[in-house]
Amino acid sequence: MSEKEETDTSNVKENIISNGWNDFVSNITADYKKFQKSVEESTKKNKELWNQNQEKINQFFKDSRENWETSLKEWGVELEKVHKENLDKWENNVEKINDFFKKNQESWNKKLKDWQMDLGKRQIETKEQWEAQKLKISEDIKNWQEKTKKDWEKGLKTFRWEMIKGSYMFLLFMIPILIVLIVIVALISWLFNL
Repeated sequence: MSEKEETDTSNVKENIISNGWNDFVSNITADYKKFQKSVEESTKKNKELWNQNQEKINQFFKDSRENWETSLKEWGVELEKVHKENLDKWENNVEKINDFFKKNQESWNKKLKDWQMDLGKRQIETKEQWEAQKLKISEDIKNWQEKTKKDWEKGLKTFRWEMIKGSYMFLLFMIPILIVLIVIVALISWLFNL
């Protein structure tokens, strides 16, 4: 092949690449301009709609405020009426309430006296009974601590064993997959080197 033919084929290849690249860049530029124009139109349309709806929004808030103020006034009148009724009922029932509290106070004083007598009887218990109860409680606490410690150690051993078993199973299944992937990568790189 002569130098001229090689130069011509080289120029043809360069022209194809540069033409392809120029087409690619011009398509991207055109699409970007379309996108930008679409966004500008959408923004303009949204701004116009916002301006149209601004008066409706202001009217809505004004009506809501008026309704709220009316409701508050109605609630205030109703609350004042209920308060007045309750005040009248209170004045009518104040004597009954005082009698109720007086009876409760007497009942409470009687209960306190009974409890004080029971407490005095219980304090007569022997010191040996107290010590026996104290020993029983301390033994129960020790037994509970030992049982909790054994349960904790058993759970920890089981957890460790399951972690080791899980790691082994993971490696057992992943090693063949990794070997296959390495062989595939080696074959592909060997084929590209040919």
